[in-house]
Amino acid sequence: MKIALINGSPKPRESASGRIVDALTAKIGEAAACVVCGAAEFARGVPAALWGSDALVFVFPLYVDGIPSHLLRFLDESMRDIAEAASGATVYVAVNNGFFEGRQNAVALEIMRNFTARAGLRWGLGLGVGAGGMIRAARMGYGPMKNLGKALDALASDILASRTGEDRVCEPNFPKALYNALAHLGWRASARKNGVKRKKLYLKS
Repeated sequence: MKIALINGSPKPRESASGRIVDALTAKIGEAAACVVCGAAEFARGVPAALWGSDALVFVFPLYVDGIPSHLLRFLDESMRDIAEAASGATVYVAVNNGFFEGRQNAVALEIMRNFTARAGLRWGLGLGVGAGGMIRAARMGYGPMKNLGKALDALASDILASRTGEDRVCEPNFPKALYNALAHLGWRASARKNGVKRKKLYLKS
């Protein structure tokens, strides 16, 4: 079995999506042949990694309730080529966002379901991951990331079995109120660093 994992993050390194891809690759292990491609390859057409794949696993961050523009453009312009390269493949998707709730990714997952149908591929399932900002800060499968570790275990099993199912959501093992408080501290620190006063953060247009 050949599995292509597509990292849709625009960040060249140290992204939450990259950590999810690495974790899935490790969990699949030697049970299948895994190949990974990233955003830098999209401009050159369909990456060679996709050809002959039995499963396509798209992993990307949520951008304004949707898909990052570079990934959306790639899917739109290369849909027919992707369908030819991975004919009959099952599509799985993992979307991460900065909100606490994994359900915030529902629209992006719906977009990917529509792409899968239009490309004539087989929809597997989607995973909506909340609190993406914590993924790079904690060890996968432990502490705040315990739930995500279990969710990726299940996703890896589903991919290997070519299973389909209902979309799922995953949230951290961490108090929501504390997560939001830390997020606000981060935004304020970033504002100060860029010369933006705190009161301007709350101005209404």
